Amino acid sequence: MQILERSGLGEETCLPPACHYIPPTSTMESARAEAEVVIFSAIDNLMKKTCLKPKDIDILIVNCSLCFPNPSLSAMVVNKYKLRSNIKSYNLSSMGCSAGLISIDLARDLLQVLPNSSSLVVSTKIITPNYYQGGAAILLSNRRKDNSRAKYRLMYVVRTHKGADDKAYRCVFEQEYPQGKVGINLSKDLMVIAGEAL
Repeated sequence: MQILERSGLGEETCLPPACHYIPPTSTMESARAEAEVVIFSAIDNLMKKTCLKPKDIDILIVNCSLCFPNPSLSAMVVNKYKLRSNIKSYNLSSMGCSAGLISIDLARDLLQVLPNSSSLVVSTKIITPNYYQGGAAILLSNRRKDNSRAKYRLMYVVRTHKGADDKAYRCVFEQEYPQGKVGINLSKDLMVIAGEAL
């Protein structure tokens, strides 16, 4: 209760239903329900703004750091929007905050070898199991017809992988605590390591 009182959450704050209880009721069913709301809302907004039709999507990349149901989140999107059977579909998980950048990098690499294609990238954090939140969808395309309506041009993607360094590898670490609860351990070295990577 003290954490909630000091968190800055107010009467206007919106949280998924699983977080309305003390202690929260974190189930796969509630996480999947939240994923559907967050992911489908982001995609629906993108489709409305871009007049994108599901049949126009050639590549689908969905990433979520800490929620990985089966069937996957990308399979959930394919099913909901009845995407083509020959879609290139990828589901990235357990990659932390860098998953969004990794997804953009993957989309760029695929668009370089698949001419006249479009890639839908969905990046999300599902709060129900781990208290993170948010979701976004972006369309990347190498189709000439999309040049005139593009907001941005992707020039470069630069990634630095620090996983070979033991301190970096363990700076954000999911683990089970003695009480049987699973949580994320953030090392005091996190900011230094993140600074080195940047």
